Amino acid sequence: MSEISKDNEDRLESPQEIAAMAQPATRDPFSTAKRLEAARELARALAVAQNNASLYPSTHPLVVESMNELVNAVNAVMALGFEEVTLNIYKGTMFIENHVLPEESVTYRKLIEDLLARGISALTMTETFGAQDATTLASLLNATEIRDIDSALEYLERSGARGVTVSETTELDAAQAADARENKARGKETYDSGVTLMRDVETQVKLGKVFEVEALQHLVSNLLDTLFKDPAAVLGLTAIKSHDDYTLNHSINVCILALSLGAALGLDSESLKSLGLSALLYDLGKVRIPEDILNKEGPLTADEWQIVKSHAAEGADLLKRIQLVDQMPMIVAYEHHQRHDLQGYPELSEPHEQHLFSKVVALCDAYDAMTTRRPFRREIRPDKALAVLMQGRSKAYDPSVTKALVALLGIYPMGAVVRLSNQSIAVVFRVNRDDLLRPRVKPIIDAKGRWLADPEIVDLRLIDPQTGEFAVSIEECVPAVDHGIEDVWQYL
Repeated sequence: MSEISKDNEDRLESPQEIAAMAQPATRDPFSTAKRLEAARELARALAVAQNNASLYPSTHPLVVESMNELVNAVNAVMALGFEEVTLNIYKGTMFIENHVLPEESVTYRKLIEDLLARGISALTMTETFGAQDATTLASLLNATEIRDIDSALEYLERSGARGVTVSETTELDAAQAADARENKARGKETYDSGVTLMRDVETQVKLGKVFEVEALQHLVSNLLDTLFKDPAAVLGLTAIKSHDDYTLNHSINVCILALSLGAALGLDSESLKSLGLSALLYDLGKVRIPEDILNKEGPLTADEWQIVKSHAAEGADLLKRIQLVDQMPMIVAYEHHQRHDLQGYPELSEPHEQHLFSKVVALCDAYDAMTTRRPFRREIRPDKALAVLMQGRSKAYDPSVTKALVALLGIYPMGAVVRLSNQSIAVVFRVNRDDLLRPRVKPIIDAKGRWLADPEIVDLRLIDPQTGEFAVSIEECVPAVDHGIEDVWQYL
């Protein structure tokens, strides 16, 4: 708490500012200006090629030039590391891969309409794309007799196209939806067993007994298995907030956040297992702190604060006594409050940089603590909590790891409750990596305060073709409890 207040003296950056800083860390292939320009040029070249082919014969210099430009545009995207690239049309909005192109969705309206008129909502170009493919593709888009996807596929096959293919996309099909439900249920089962397991660990430590590390390692492995299959199914579990079992839920949430962030940072499987175990045990020293001090509602006295600060060294001591083969849990327990600038605690006899795992756990600990309601304070809105963390970068928190966390969670993380520009209330369902300000949401209460019986997912990246503007936007995060929402996780 003291670390947050110490760094929260300046203006918090706006969601737009934070998104601009964090966007390159999303690993979205078009998150940098140079890469985005290549994507936009591909859309432009395709629209120009189609238009010129509709006006002039194939031998006309303008047509030949525009076909060459299209081939060059495809090659430029391939040079970014792609073997193929797909232009998608979703509800009238254009995407390159999963990256929205809002301006192009308006400017190249005819291209979008002509694709959809031929049953095409996904257009894929491969690294073998050449002049003949460009000519065939432009002809296809101008062939009025082609009115469905089967005819379009036959046209490409008959023309001998090799570097381009078309398809129609659908919403999550039944099989995928079933897998998502299964992963969500499996994740919840693992989460609940983890809470029980951590309760047993806490009891054993309080009794001075040695707990079984193997069970914790198995828990981390189960979380990782689901994380690799369906990252959202695991990350969404952090929306579960229990006020009665805060300490236990908090340790599981921090573990999930740390595993997700570690994976985003590119850690290998063995490193992630070590990080996950460290994230479960980093606060173990708090079992030696009197509960009346830990749960005190008012400000701590100087003596009480010293007692609280001792939990880092106490936790490291407890883990040292267990003699774990993996030393990282002990290191993280000792370092997680030392801060990036080394102005935290315990005090160091010789300055040394926090281990990466300690930096990750410190961030995840702070985020989950801020966004969880406690008996003595309300939770902080997720977007504001991330702003506080960003404000503390280079001081309390490592700047690159902090940006990576924002890139992972988005400006409006999964489970955040938001008011939309149409005045409906929605739960953030998934983060869109290409636009951290515009996630997919699930409206659950309409503008008149009526609960929706069958909520449908809305992608906030979608463009209104009539106005050329985004159809719906987020106005603000709101407390779930203010709208009678008790279990956010059920909507994820």
